[in-house]
Amino acid sequence: MTETQNNKNRLQEIIASIEDGIQNLFQSESYAQYLNTMSRFHRYSVNNQVLIHMQKPDATLVAGFNRWKTQFGRNVIRGERGIRIIAPAPFKKKTEQKKLDPDTKLPMLDADGRVIMEERTIQIPMYRPVTVFDVSQTEGKPLPQLAHDLTGNVANYESFMEALRRSAPVSISIEDIDGKMDGYFDLENQEIVIRSGMSEVQTVSAVIHEMAHALLHNKESVGEKYQRIELFGMPALFSNGRIDRSALPEGVYAYDLRSSDDDPGMPMALENTVAVNHAATVITAKPVELPSVGFLHLGEDGLNFIDGEQTVKEFLNSQFPDRAKLPRSTEEVQAESVSYAVCAYYGIATGENSFGYIASWSKDKTLPELRESLEVINRTAGRLIDDTDRHYSEIMQALQAEQNTAIAIEPPVEEAPKPAAALSPDPAISEEARNAYGYMDDEMLPLTRDHAMELFERDVPIYLLYKDSTECKAFDRTEILNHGGIFGIDRTDWEVVKEQFPAISQNRWQKAFLRNPADGYCIYQLKESEAALRFMNYNYLRTHNLEPSYAHYDAVYSGTLSEKNGPTKTLDDLYLKFNAEHPQDFAGHSLSVSDIVALKQNGMVSCHYVDSIGFATVPTFIPENYLQNAEMAMEDDYGMIDGIINNGPKEPPENKPKAPDPMTLFDEARRTLQEKESNRAYGKRPSVLAKLLAPTPPRNEETAQKKSAERDWIG
Repeated sequence: MTETQNNKNRLQEIIASIEDGIQNLFQSESYAQYLNTMSRFHRYSVNNQVLIHMQKPDATLVAGFNRWKTQFGRNVIRGERGIRIIAPAPFKKKTEQKKLDPDTKLPMLDADGRVIMEERTIQIPMYRPVTVFDVSQTEGKPLPQLAHDLTGNVANYESFMEALRRSAPVSISIEDIDGKMDGYFDLENQEIVIRSGMSEVQTVSAVIHEMAHALLHNKESVGEKYQRIELFGMPALFSNGRIDRSALPEGVYAYDLRSSDDDPGMPMALENTVAVNHAATVITAKPVELPSVGFLHLGEDGLNFIDGEQTVKEFLNSQFPDRAKLPRSTEEVQAESVSYAVCAYYGIATGENSFGYIASWSKDKTLPELRESLEVINRTAGRLIDDTDRHYSEIMQALQAEQNTAIAIEPPVEEAPKPAAALSPDPAISEEARNAYGYMDDEMLPLTRDHAMELFERDVPIYLLYKDSTECKAFDRTEILNHGGIFGIDRTDWEVVKEQFPAISQNRWQKAFLRNPADGYCIYQLKESEAALRFMNYNYLRTHNLEPSYAHYDAVYSGTLSEKNGPTKTLDDLYLKFNAEHPQDFAGHSLSVSDIVALKQNGMVSCHYVDSIGFATVPTFIPENYLQNAEMAMEDDYGMIDGIINNGPKEPPENKPKAPDPMTLFDEARRTLQEKESNRAYGKRPSVLAKLLAPTPPRNEETAQKKSAERDWIG
């Protein structure tokens, strides 16, 4: 049996177990436990939430074997059994399709009236089973503290309530109301009213409960009209843009259409959610059964447009004339489940909630209906968590700034001045990574090979570091090239020379991006100190007079573009690459909202903000001086008038000699390099420093000379 067939069989087995797991959730006391799992993994699909819950219900943070090791510095404990989930594994396929007129979208004909066919490469969405491990199954470097730090007594209660107010779709008021109810959502006045005098926990729980009602059951908010269509012969609605599923009422189902790789306006397949190549979203009154591969090809008759437009409410009434409103029981199940999951995420204990009625409520519902209920609850809870997290972070950051200001104006307390933080010589490697490698001397700052070579070529003393906490000074560039470990520079040496090399401290990924003569890209992600800005969409920034600032970001990866595509296709491909197919040496997080992708195509640099939907262009993200410096560097390296960043032709003065031929410069550089290597082969170095140093003795792995001992001997 082939590996492909094995994967297919394993995937089918997993899908079958998910279906059994969903049925069991509603027929046992495990529903509340599942909601706890949902709260911890609200960004995962319901399928994967169910799988994690079935295999390890106490899981809190999962990742693959290699990701734990490379990104978190932790190792899976020997003997631990992994958790099987489903991951996207799309592949490209060549197919013959009708060639369409770019304007009319109709098939093009040849001179004989026959339809012209063309070969296209399409991306097929596929999935495969993968193994992940919970953090409790690993050991190693401590993880950073999670963003939420609320406890059962609702620490920072006032700040948290303000975050909920900012996240709510309608206003919230605290009033004296009937003691039999904790609160209610007023549909007519579009407000949430909460009973006064309750405990902090009870108040928070009630607010979130009613927010769920306002998001899910607010029929007045669903007033946009959509195009009427037939989807595989079934009545449906069509929207060119994405639809906020959490704002849709119960009883409707939303699916995304995937467009062709070559034609964004040509829908090809139906899926639950499409991240890239999104063509449209459709709304149905009945669930669509998707095969185990996760998508349905539309073909020629899968999608047909008919006359007229409808709101979601009108569409539901037309499909179910006798069902004007959801049963009250369904609305309460949804709202209470959302409230429980959100409170669980923040560690707010809402009391023992058995959901004893859940079995009777689910008794007559089909599996697709039960699955959709979980989808609705997950989407709504996830939206509330993300919005509240963002607003809570903003509030706490503002409070901290106010406290810092108040402290600043008080009379200073006399204390010993703290030393300024040392500028790291290499942002690509940390002292923690050095220690994990096995070298423990804090007087040695770690370097990657690229930065070690750059400093060495400028006559800065560089050391080869070994796993037994020993080191040897590098006397020749070949020693650096052949060393399989990391490198170091003495902390004292770096303090002396760091001001001479400001460029060295800049991120190597950006440098590689700007100086690369080929088309390329660079990924920027927010610094840890700017985590409060993470996941904010571009419209939110603009409405608050904010713009993505270069100073808030680090370049985390760069590479060369191998295909000549337009910006839209290139950005979509990169989004997929850095979500489903991470490069092995990529240490950042998956590409998400607030990240920035810089493209260099045909000599022009453009920067794009990852938005909630698609990308927003940020024209002035990279400061102009960096672009100019990169251009001058390229001109110096290659003897060219025009650099990587095309600022237009430059007319040389009349008395300026003609620029030399690039090939002549390359030949000259090659001869110079060969001459340097020849000199070094005879024990000579062109620098003054090298002449003062003795040749490197052969290293004994057991008795390599310590740098500290070397300093004592010299002194």
